Amino acid sequence: MNLMYDIVIRNGTIMDGTGNMAYVADLAIKDGIISGIGKFDEDSAKECIDATGHIVCPGFIDTHVHSDLDLLWDRQHAAGLLQGVTTEILGQDGLSYAPLSADNLRMYHLYLAGLNGAPPIPLDWSSVKEYRSKFDGKVSVNTVYQVPHGALRLETVGFQNVPLSDAMLDKAKEILAISLDEGAVALSTGLSYYPGSYSDTTELVELSKVVAEKNKVYVTHLRTVFQGERFDPVQEALEIGRRAECKVHFSHFRTNARNAGRADELLAPIDEAYRNGLDLSLELYPYPFFSSTGVIYLPPWAVEGGYDRVLERLATPELLEALSSAIEHEQHFLLGGTFSYLPSGKNDDLLGKTFGEGARIRGIKPSRLLCELLLEEKLAVGICGQAPSEPRVVERLEADYLELLSRPYYMVGSDAIYLGETPHPRAYGTFPKLLRLSREKGFSLETMINRMTKVPADRFGLPDRGVLAPGKAADIVIFNPRTVTDTATISCARSAPKGISYVFVNGVTAVREEKPTGLFAGRAVPAIRK
Repeated sequence: MNLMYDIVIRNGTIMDGTGNMAYVADLAIKDGIISGIGKFDEDSAKECIDATGHIVCPGFIDTHVHSDLDLLWDRQHAAGLLQGVTTEILGQDGLSYAPLSADNLRMYHLYLAGLNGAPPIPLDWSSVKEYRSKFDGKVSVNTVYQVPHGALRLETVGFQNVPLSDAMLDKAKEILAISLDEGAVALSTGLSYYPGSYSDTTELVELSKVVAEKNKVYVTHLRTVFQGERFDPVQEALEIGRRAECKVHFSHFRTNARNAGRADELLAPIDEAYRNGLDLSLELYPYPFFSSTGVIYLPPWAVEGGYDRVLERLATPELLEALSSAIEHEQHFLLGGTFSYLPSGKNDDLLGKTFGEGARIRGIKPSRLLCELLLEEKLAVGICGQAPSEPRVVERLEADYLELLSRPYYMVGSDAIYLGETPHPRAYGTFPKLLRLSREKGFSLETMINRMTKVPADRFGLPDRGVLAPGKAADIVIFNPRTVTDTATISCARSAPKGISYVFVNGVTAVREEKPTGLFAGRAVPAIRK
């Protein structure tokens, strides 16, 4: 028998990613592509899947994820797949691994260990094209890459506390242009992280002009402090968009425990700029607490010179004391954070403990404890925040997430960090949690799926993803709308969601009956030029 299709999904409720009303139909897949949507004979395919009562929608696009090394170490990547994620956008917050020379790559691999770990993988790439090829056809999900601002600075001025200018700025712009031509979709900045925080607005405008010329996106993790002065980071991002005439995307922008219930107020300047024609987009994850690396608490002077110099300063008693004093003003914030990653094995008694609890155990101040741990762990210190204790605040925040996602320029990014025994539950629960909230709060499921699929695909230039239609890549999720839910919690973060039955990546069954199949069909997107 000459079978026309590889897979036919029968009787599913099609939510095609456009936001249009759902409808019941069959969907046929052939050679990794959606062949048609309509009615197909049961004997026309090698495999038929009954999706009666289930949603069939495009694979989810995680617009903000830190799997830059994790995917090369754990290629099955169940954390993302089981949520229905078929495409991940790497290179976030200005912190990733290409384009970098061999020496800078080795150093950054160690420096970023508190964020991405330092798995023993071959560091055998330099360019964006070479790095992207490491994922192409070799991991379970599709990957999209952004040029990290930190890499541009390392390749020009290293960890110097100076803004780029003159010849060094020209060199950074040249590297950026080449990297965008090699398939990167954006420039990402992490302006609360070193070395990106050493930049000034003019540097960012000049780099963003290259982004505009290439019709790509300026993606920003905002800063709140520059050269010791607090200022409005939203206005800086809007200014960059206006002066460079580029698209601007705000990373993980949402309300928190301090401004819960004030989503409209938070978005007021962005809404106004959007109405006035600035090309803007934003993303969020639905949790009211953070996760990051302990290095972010160090003052600017402590990080100048990079990895080795930081450890030298931490190992010098008088400088260690100065560092502890310099971060003392952040102690109110530190007391709320917990230690999520301390890989040496020397400090396991502190895992899951707050800074305050750890300080009492060791009999020292929280700021001193952080400095000592950064030295002992060679900067590989992971931090996770704590959820608000008041149920009313949590309820307001969940309502805020849906209010923000009602805006047509909002999308979803998990900000997943996978390190340690107690990682942030967002790495395992972001997408199913929003599907659950949609059900519980009466938010349009068609709209939610649109924000997870077509909106990011359009924003980041992925024309063959994000929509179910003939000719599109067969990145597809089948889930039960009545039962889909997250199960990951602070105390049990590595807990898989429920209700997501099947996931297809480029037409290959990556998840079957809520279990990964171990097949690696992910591609680098857009395709790598030969």
